[in-house]
Amino acid sequence: MKQILDSRGIAYEYFENPSLEAAKCLADNSIIGWFQGRMESGPRALGNRSILMSPLREENKDLINRCVKYREAFRPFCPSMLYEKRDDYLVNSRDERFMVSAFVVHENKRNKIPAVVHVDGTARPQMVKQASNPRYYDLIKAFGDITGEYVILNTSFNVKGEPVVCAPREALRCFYDTGIGVLFIGNYKITKQRTPQFI
Repeated sequence: MKQILDSRGIAYEYFENPSLEAAKCLADNSIIGWFQGRMESGPRALGNRSILMSPLREENKDLINRCVKYREAFRPFCPSMLYEKRDDYLVNSRDERFMVSAFVVHENKRNKIPAVVHVDGTARPQMVKQASNPRYYDLIKAFGDITGEYVILNTSFNVKGEPVVCAPREALRCFYDTGIGVLFIGNYKITKQRTPQFI
């Protein structure tokens, strides 16, 4: 990865713990691209090819739609949450790893994470276990340790009409072409200090 970034003149920082740094960016309300490990399969982004944002502000769902996803405003976003915190947020919860089932959100939490609560008071969560995705788990936990809410907004790393990014080059192109503020590829953090001549 370093060779790819250096060959394109892209400025970056290296972090031993990118999850903590990403959590700080989310707490500052940045939109981040999160590109980690192997490519996922299926219709959902589950923490390896994701666009992430804080769920704490209701307007964040509109911000992502307007600046990154370019999709219909009525389409909701899903939360990723720590598996062991699921009962704090959801009524009658059970293990749900793939964002395919809707659960009622506790009334006292709906205004805490409004960007991922649907108009009917439900959410379609991904419950993250440390054993299944330790780096993504650590990100959510670090965000919760900072903000008090162990939930983040997660959507697929692509724009409307395009496939989910697969390779680093595709992630870089999406990053520079959209309103994503910070990109994490592996241990590398990239910001838009300057636009590279080629990707």
